[in-house]
This record gives sequence, C-alpha cells and structure tokens, in this order.
Amino acid sequence: MQLSLFSLPQQDNFSVDIFNIPDTKKAERLRELAASMQSIIDQKKNPAIGNQRATHRRKTIAQGIIQEGVELEIIQSWLLAIAQMWETGNIPPRLRGFSQKLQVEALFRISQRGKTAQEVQAVLNDEYYQNWVKSLSRAGLHTPSEIVSAIEEIQICVKPEEIDTTKQQLNKLELEIIGMKSGDFFPTPESICQRLIELADIQQNWQILEPSAGSGKIAEYISKNHPTVQLEVVEIHPKLRHILELKGFNLVGKNFLEFHPNHQYNACIMNPPFCGLVEHIYYAWKLLISGGLLISVVPESVFFNRKYARFKEWLETHNTYVEMVDKNAFLSSNNPTAVATRIIKIIKP
Repeated sequence: MQLSLFSLPQQDNFSVDIFNIPDTKKAERLRELAASMQSIIDQKKNPAIGNQRATHRRKTIAQGIIQEGVELEIIQSWLLAIAQMWETGNIPPRLRGFSQKLQVEALFRISQRGKTAQEVQAVLNDEYYQNWVKSLSRAGLHTPSEIVSAIEEIQICVKPEEIDTTKQQLNKLELEIIGMKSGDFFPTPESICQRLIELADIQQNWQILEPSAGSGKIAEYISKNHPTVQLEVVEIHPKLRHILELKGFNLVGKNFLEFHPNHQYNACIMNPPFCGLVEHIYYAWKLLISGGLLISVVPESVFFNRKYARFKEWLETHNTYVEMVDKNAFLSSNNPTAVATRIIKIIKP
C-alpha cells in the first residue's frame, strides 16, 4: 500500500502542516517579483519633472509621482516579507495564496482605505475596486475579516512607520527645495559630482570635508563610491541641514566661514555659493593638510571678470589645474541655472 502525506497516521499532539516547511522556490519567485519593481520605483522617486523649471504645478505633479514611488516601495517590502516567511517555513494561513505582485498590491491598496472589517466591506462593495476583489479571491481571501487578518500578518513583519517615515520626510523636503532661491543654492548635477570625485583620486580612510553641502549631492556620491572615508559636511540653511541629517551625514557645522574643526582634512570637495566663492575657497585651503586637495566648482567668470583678478593670480601661483565643464551642465540640476562653470584642483604644498 502506498502512503501519501495525507494518509499518515495521526498521533497525539502531532500534526503535519505542509505550509510550515520552508519553500525556497516560492521565496525566490517573490523576491524576483520584488526586484523587478526597483527600476520603476527609482524612476518615480526621482521624476524627470522635478528637474524642470520649478512651478507650483510641477511640484504638485512631482509630489504625486514620488508618493507613487513610496507606495510601490511598501508593496515591494510586503512581497519580500512574504518571501521571508516562505524561506523560514513560517507562513500564516492567510498569506499562503499570494504568488503575484497584483495580489499583494491589491491587499496594500485596500489597507489604505480600510482598517476594520466594516471599512473593508465598504471597499469590497464598491464597483470601482472589483479588480482588487478578484485578485484577493485568487489569493484565497474572500471576506473582510480574512483580508484584515492578512494585512495584520504582514504588518507584524513590516511596520508602516519603519518603511516610510524618513523617506517620506526626505521626499517632501527635497521637493520643497526645487526652485529654492535662498542662499545661492544650485545642487551639483551627477555628471559634475562624478568628475569631482574622479579628480580627487580619493584614498581609503581619508578625512574629507564638503563645505556648504546643500542637499548632499556631492556627499552622496563620495559615500557611495568611497564608504571607508571619514566624511564631514557643513551647511547653514535649516531645511538643507534637516535633509543632510535625514540622509545620515556627519553634520559638523553651520556657517562654514565660522567653522573651526580640531583637525585638518585630506580633501575639501565643494560647490560653494558663488556669492561668497573666494572667501569659501581661501578658508577651505586653510583647513587642508600639507599635500591635501582642494577641488571646487567655480563660475567661468573667475577667468575673465576683473573683480576676480587677485583670486585668479592666487590660482596661477598655486599651479591650479582648470577643467572646462559642459556649459549646459547645471541645466540638469533640480534648481537649474545657465551659469557657465569650470572645475579647479589645487594641491596644497
């Protein structure tokens, strides 16, 4: 006689639950679905419209697109949570039927419209949401209480406040600073960040300062490509300081020209406010060790405007390397400007 799993003799205090056996194939499939969402999440959280000339309408549209990205990121985290349950062999009955992104998305969307069984029932009764109802039915959820139970099971592993609080604050603040005119604020485009870091030839464990760090574009590029360095940033604008704090940077000062560190730096890498360009570069120079690097974005007018004559002589005296920048480079900034720029690199004797 051939025995199946379901014909095994039952013993006292013993039962077989085939769903509480790890299933790596199901876990892998759900992880693949989650990974396939990443590109669209990145696009929505950094909408192209956010890089256009700032208007109230464009900010509103960009905010909506960013919010869509945040919501997709939560759905992604729910997929990963269910995958983890299958991987550990600890999958609750209410979540065993989920195998598609649309099913998890339907559950999340309903969770945003109803917290109780009564509120969920109102959603299920609405003709507009019948596609969600069908998706959840295919996942084995047919009643409001089953749906609420499934939401609660996921939120045990993925608490809403752990997902979006910091990211939503960042998204909100970074949208608010689009078009900000205060403090000569023109965020450094990625192409220029890349070139600044290439020219620095950063070494492990260097101490690096970014004065007037703004929203952290240069600092982000440094951290991403050189995680072993000791990076410090300075910023005076309160909203920009808040952004830097949320991003986890080591914020060590407010007004750069009043900043007095207890050590010197291997490099100062900067896009200073052009209204105080010369003072910022002279002061950064003082904070470098012998052999330290100063790399900065400067306006092209430094090289032909009479008001910069003495500064230009100072650059020449220090054998400054000068590199042209695409004249349209800053048009891709999220606070665009047509000001032409160059990059300078100086090595302190």
